[in-house]
Amino acid sequence: MNGALRCSIGAATAAVFFASVLVMAEPAQDGAAATLPAGEGAELARTACLACHGSQLIAQQRLSRDGWLREIDKMVAWGASVSETERPVLVQYLAAQFPDRRAPAASADTADAGARVLEMRCTSCHGVDLVEQQRLDAVGWSREADKMIGWGAVLPPEEKTALVDYLARRFPPRR
Repeated sequence: MNGALRCSIGAATAAVFFASVLVMAEPAQDGAAATLPAGEGAELARTACLACHGSQLIAQQRLSRDGWLREIDKMVAWGASVSETERPVLVQYLAAQFPDRRAPAASADTADAGARVLEMRCTSCHGVDLVEQQRLDAVGWSREADKMIGWGAVLPPEEKTALVDYLARRFPPRR
């Protein structure tokens, strides 16, 4: 292949790549995408969050205050423009408008508690089929939970214990 043809193919490939990145970065433009509830911090959320996400994605998160703080930190690490002085305002707004409505698991029965934690904390992002495929021991499930926490999952220590115990018994390694 000659140099001119190779350069032309490279330029076309780069153009397609950058066009697809621009299309994928466009926020959703459905009727609800640009709406967020009114309140102090709403305009900041529109500016910082809706540049990349539709409001429905934000509303479905339902995180605790700490969860929203971790989510904002993650988005800033990925390039979102939120200053140190704007963070508390944005956290307050998101935590007030989209609070964690899930009650923590509280049961003497660890299996029931672990199953509730799986349903409440894990299946909002993952299907149970993905969990079933893992087949880990307790140490492996604990590492998996720690990885999810590192990525922003809300999983208090008492729920993690119940979840890991449940998963290790329900989905042990195949022998």
